[in-house]
Amino acid sequence: MKMLKNSCKIIAAIGFLSIFLLPNVIFGQSFIAKSKIAVVARYKSTGVELRWIPDNKTIMNLALENGFTIERSESGSNKFTKIKDIKTLSKQQWEELILSENNPEVKSNLEMAADFLFADKVVSEKTINLDEGIYELNEQKSKEDMVYAVFVLTALKDAKVAESLGLGMTDGTAEQGKTYDYKVTLNAKSQIYEIQNGEVTIKAIVNPNGYKNEVFVYPGDTKLSFAWSAQPDVSGYFIERAAEGETSFKQLNNTPIYAAKGDGFVGKSNGAFDDDSLINYKKYKYRFYGNTAFGEKVMFAEVEAMPRDLTPPESPIIIQPKHINPTEVKIEWKFTDNVGDLNGFIVARSDRDTGNFKIIHKELIPKNVRTFSDNSFNPGSPNYYIIYALDTAGNISSSLPGYVALVDSTPPAKPKIKSAIIDSLGVVTITLELGKEKDLKGYRLYKSNGEEHEFSVFTEAFREDREDTMSVKYIFSDTVTLQSLTPKIYYRVKALDFNYNQSEFSDIMAVVRPDTIPPVEPVISNVLVSDKQIELEFVLSSSIDVKENIIYRKTDISKDWEILSKCSFDQKSYIDTNVKINQNYYYTMRAVDNSNLYSPYSHPVYGKPYDKGIRPVVSNIVISLENKKIAINWEYPQTYSGAKFVIYKKDSKGKLVEYAKTTEKRFIDNNTEKENTYSIKVYTNDGGQSPQSALISKKME
Repeated sequence: MKMLKNSCKIIAAIGFLSIFLLPNVIFGQSFIAKSKIAVVARYKSTGVELRWIPDNKTIMNLALENGFTIERSESGSNKFTKIKDIKTLSKQQWEELILSENNPEVKSNLEMAADFLFADKVVSEKTINLDEGIYELNEQKSKEDMVYAVFVLTALKDAKVAESLGLGMTDGTAEQGKTYDYKVTLNAKSQIYEIQNGEVTIKAIVNPNGYKNEVFVYPGDTKLSFAWSAQPDVSGYFIERAAEGETSFKQLNNTPIYAAKGDGFVGKSNGAFDDDSLINYKKYKYRFYGNTAFGEKVMFAEVEAMPRDLTPPESPIIIQPKHINPTEVKIEWKFTDNVGDLNGFIVARSDRDTGNFKIIHKELIPKNVRTFSDNSFNPGSPNYYIIYALDTAGNISSSLPGYVALVDSTPPAKPKIKSAIIDSLGVVTITLELGKEKDLKGYRLYKSNGEEHEFSVFTEAFREDREDTMSVKYIFSDTVTLQSLTPKIYYRVKALDFNYNQSEFSDIMAVVRPDTIPPVEPVISNVLVSDKQIELEFVLSSSIDVKENIIYRKTDISKDWEILSKCSFDQKSYIDTNVKINQNYYYTMRAVDNSNLYSPYSHPVYGKPYDKGIRPVVSNIVISLENKKIAINWEYPQTYSGAKFVIYKKDSKGKLVEYAKTTEKRFIDNNTEKENTYSIKVYTNDGGQSPQSALISKKME
């Protein structure tokens, strides 16, 4: 069979199937009785090129017999117009086409497709053994699927084959720059499958960089590794290489590379390639190619890379570090590697043998040196050392950690008492600032009734040794009597390390014994009430340790007191303006001292704001002539809705007399004289009244 001559092309084209067909329907039927026509499209200078294919063999056979209808609409309009009916060429047309074809590769592809299309269907007459029948059925199915796969791949990779099979066309009427929707409909129905139309949307523009893809390079020792993210339009990768100084590229793989992924994986798949047996620090150029869904080989990346030395030197061997004097630790090591690319050594230190080592010098130690003196070690914690060997390529190796046993004669730092708080029962809580020494064993606390007296130990707390995982105790308690002639108690503390070096005394912390006598209560001496405020006059508490005098208020004598204000130390009165007329307000006071003891409440007093009956004067009075009559307009707050306005007017003797009444904010005087002078007074419904307004006058012409 002619298909066997092209077996090498089968492998190169297998990647196209992943673009068109789902893996579970190429060689087997989906659980859902549906079939879809897969479509891809691209724009070239000749027009929009389309390829399509059903996703199973049964529908493909229908397609080869009945053909397709191709429709198009401008994107978004959903108004499809038929542009072509396409069917597979007849056997005679295939023979004429093959005879007239001059391109050997295209001719071979046409012959391969024709072999499948017009092959006789042979039914095996061999009786299937019940024991071996399943195997024989699977074997026959695999052979048929392989032949079908070769046929599909041939149709996909060659435009002339696709168009001859009725599986492709070029729409030369597409206008550049426009976006089109294409629909591919099978001209037949299936009794088994629900056939879904093939649809694709494409913008008619040429994208010269459509297949470009970034390739990442990972240099190794005589090796280069490459990785790239697989793109849906390209598969079946080939790599070419040219060494530094070479002008031609050599293909590195004979079989195409595919970005495979496991069953059920839904993320992106990646392509990868390793090139080894290279020369370190020599530059190489690489070109990466892939096959498109239209059977074309395209270059999608070109990179330049260089392998480098990644082999570290032999590991140094550290000799036990020694604490040779109070300020110096001497570190020595052995190193027998005779490689010529050794660059030098690095010394690092940590307080643990498990990591976080930090370099303790600025310059690289020369490669012929094997000792180092550390003058910056931490005398209060363990000191571990590591030696690193570094070559000229930056590769590094390390020794095992080495520990130095320090001779400790340094006491802990002077401790600090952060706070000492005494409660009303005489319990003192003393909080220390925890020392930062790694070898801190604990604290010893002292107290005295006077600064000049001798301090005696009253408590201490220590860890057993360096292996003790208990935290250092830094909060202590003490109980003192409150019945004492000395108002204060004094504390000091010392810190100890595991070598029993003692720190100096901390500064003295004085604690005032708590006051158990509440302060004298303040007294409210006078209450002054008006319609808008209540003023309190008072005498503050006379106790010397008072820190606040507090005023309380409530409107219901049976309710709890609420804080109204806190007084300053020289305050003698307070004015409460947040009051309402005819509401009773009750007031009291009490004091609180430095020990948070409260005095009793003072004798309560009360006040009730009263209404003086004075209402606002009318405002914005405007007097004018309207039809030879005097018109007066004014404004008054809506709060006093329904108020009565009394108009006064001067009589012939110049005396203001009541002239008219109105509930409106306007008055028209029909009886005018040469001189007309008015004033307005308000009477509100609640019995209040305003003062008379200012005089307003108007002369008649």
